Amino acid sequence: MADLVEFELMRPPQIVEARRRCPVVYVPFGPIEWHGPHMPMGTDAMAAHRVAVETAKRVGGVVLPAYHLGSETVRAVDGAQSVRALGFEGHERIVGMDFPDFPVKSLYIEEGTFAVIVREIVRLLKQDSWRMVVIVNGHGAPNHQRALRRIATEENEPPRVHVLYESPGGMPAKPAADGQDPGHAGRGETAFMMLETGNVDLAALPPAGTPLRYRDFGIVNGAAFDGRPTPDFTLPAGEDPRLATREEGAARLERSVAGLTERMRQHIAKHLG
Repeated sequence: MADLVEFELMRPPQIVEARRRCPVVYVPFGPIEWHGPHMPMGTDAMAAHRVAVETAKRVGGVVLPAYHLGSETVRAVDGAQSVRALGFEGHERIVGMDFPDFPVKSLYIEEGTFAVIVREIVRLLKQDSWRMVVIVNGHGAPNHQRALRRIATEENEPPRVHVLYESPGGMPAKPAADGQDPGHAGRGETAFMMLETGNVDLAALPPAGTPLRYRDFGIVNGAAFDGRPTPDFTLPAGEDPRLATREEGAARLERSVAGLTERMRQHIAKHLG
């Protein structure tokens, strides 16, 4: 529907015209976070932004710049999302993906502060003439997602303005049937980011065939996050990022965009039609 949908690149008259045609604004979020040695630290927000841009081109609306902001918590000792499920002994204090030996720290914002920033952005957008504000999330931390969902619920003021939460990122358009976590920095996410940036470097990983231990690289399959790691705490062969291709990334992007496009058309028909 539109060639230019990125808010920061548009002149005011272009924004006004785009809003007249479809009064929807997308706001992408994701933290600066370790994604293995082979991927950019800004992966989550960039993925959310790319999906939002491609969706806006199909259904209308404009997309704010990617906000590289997000939250995380200290991992539990046992169970889902725990340190022992990632191959650690259990005494380590680990926040999100900041494992002890990594040379660069993620920039996680305390949950309450993060929520205040997001709410302020949404509040400012609600002062304008947008009829729908869509929070587009690219980060998997449960507390981060809870904060965004809560803000969407609390700031929703139908029929004047609808505030929605969507979490497509670079993940499949539909979650696994068992609700399994999609994992972190593995094959699928790596393939997706090959489309977004030239700064994916598979040579930063060991040669093919070398096992990738969770704790050494911060590359983790979803089952491990769900508390079901492999016996040796290494990434399963089928989820190895060294197998990623741009073609796989293109297919992954299309699934994510198609899913969000379908949901947005339903939202627009229901609330703005």
